[in-house]
Amino acid sequence: MITFKLSRPSFRIKHHPSYFNLLLIALSFGFPVYLNAQQNPYHLKRIDSVFTELKNRLNKAETKSNKLDLVNSHIQLAHFYETLGIDNEAIKHYHDALEYHPEKDTTSVFISNKIGAIHLDLKQYENALHYVNRSLNIAEQIHFKKGKAQCYALLGSIAEKESDYTQALQYQNQSLNLFKILIDSTGLATTYENIGSIYEDLKQYEQALNYFTKANAFAKHSPSDLRLNILNNQGDAYRKMGQFNKALPYTQLAYSGSKITKNIHQEASALKDLALNYAGLGDFKTAFDYMKAHLSLNSNEIEQQNAELVSTLQILYEVEEREAQMQLLNKQNQLNTIKQNIILLSGSFLILLLVTCILYLRKRKRQESKIQHYKNELLQANLEKKTQEEVALQREIDIKISALTNYSLHLAHKNKMISDISRTLTNLKDRNPIMIKSQMETLVKEIDSDLSQEEEWTEFISFFEQIHPNFFHGLKHSVTGNLSPSELRLCMLLRLNLSSKEIASILRITPDSVRIARYRLRKKLPVNEKEDLQVFLLNL
Repeated sequence: MITFKLSRPSFRIKHHPSYFNLLLIALSFGFPVYLNAQQNPYHLKRIDSVFTELKNRLNKAETKSNKLDLVNSHIQLAHFYETLGIDNEAIKHYHDALEYHPEKDTTSVFISNKIGAIHLDLKQYENALHYVNRSLNIAEQIHFKKGKAQCYALLGSIAEKESDYTQALQYQNQSLNLFKILIDSTGLATTYENIGSIYEDLKQYEQALNYFTKANAFAKHSPSDLRLNILNNQGDAYRKMGQFNKALPYTQLAYSGSKITKNIHQEASALKDLALNYAGLGDFKTAFDYMKAHLSLNSNEIEQQNAELVSTLQILYEVEEREAQMQLLNKQNQLNTIKQNIILLSGSFLILLLVTCILYLRKRKRQESKIQHYKNELLQANLEKKTQEEVALQREIDIKISALTNYSLHLAHKNKMISDISRTLTNLKDRNPIMIKSQMETLVKEIDSDLSQEEEWTEFISFFEQIHPNFFHGLKHSVTGNLSPSELRLCMLLRLNLSSKEIASILRITPDSVRIARYRLRKKLPVNEKEDLQVFLLNL
């Protein structure tokens, strides 16, 4: 599923021509370092200097009360945080830019679309819809066609995320018509890809392939990430249509391109699609090798992103801490200056000394109050750092939960595939000569033996205990009798919030058998008649 990414529009300002230079500066200053973060592992070394420079510019703009510079500085800081993935700070600075820029022009369209796009990425669809509609209203008033095209594309992405595909297609086609008028090849490529993605969600793969092909035709001068994504989507459409030989060249081209551009995300996606293609062609060994490479690369990417996020937050915290220390040092120097002046004056005039001492004590109290205030700010900054670390840990837990769910679905898929092979071989054994029949029976036994192996369940339990370390302990104290291995497996799958149909596929039983097993399990647990068994296990 593809979401529309805002390009950097060429603005035509009607009432405020100076905003053209403002936006160009805001989008170009210092940011190539962050946009190439994956290619340059040493980019973090410049974050502190760029962040300090941006903060200094904002402080100067506030001191001078320069409206243009304030809008410029907030857009720069918002883009800085956005490229680092710190979305809440990015939204805050975009809001500040809107506050200093109430005029209805292309700048406000740009800012509102950026806020809407961030809310869309955060799956906050109501907020995204609010800002994109606000942006569309302004774009229509000032007849800003490119802004309207971007708004319709964003509205289409929001509708697609909410599974309103009819509305999504309507918005994307409106965006497409505007980009055709503008002769914007990148906008056309992106919108064609968005429409193809909608048809892919609708499982209309021929339609999806048609739009992906059109997107590829317009993407020659587009960013490499967009071209690689389109190639991956073309291969994916062919694969879902069962045309694996046609899918393979597109996926291989996307894979080689992602390695050249060092785009780890696209490379991991291409590896996964290659594995699925070779599996469809029956080359399971090659498929396994590609899937293994995909999992390894995906794991490395996640670890690298987490490490960079923690390092970035650490750097930003240290910059804030240094600024607070500098302010504290300046206050202390001011206090020392006051002390020296008081000593000089007290040696000359005794009466004046008394008055000066009173003033000194008052001033000292105020300075100490300010020092305490800055110390409290340091403590608050430390608390925010720990909060960010907790958020990073929570993200890691969410990633592990996602991996465990994917693993269980993979287990179900593997069991179903091997079961189908076993049934096919069983049906064929009576149609062949005696020798072939014997070999077929041996092969069926080996496959059935492989299905009965417990190694995958052992690995599954290991993953499960890492994510839910106290689950078995709580279950042991709640159960009234001993649970069989199959009942323990059922408890784990229910704790993962899987449906009866998914559990039946994983355990290789019917949905009716799952309901019977749940009924028997319920008798061994202290569950009320009105209480749901799955809710009880989720609360353990």
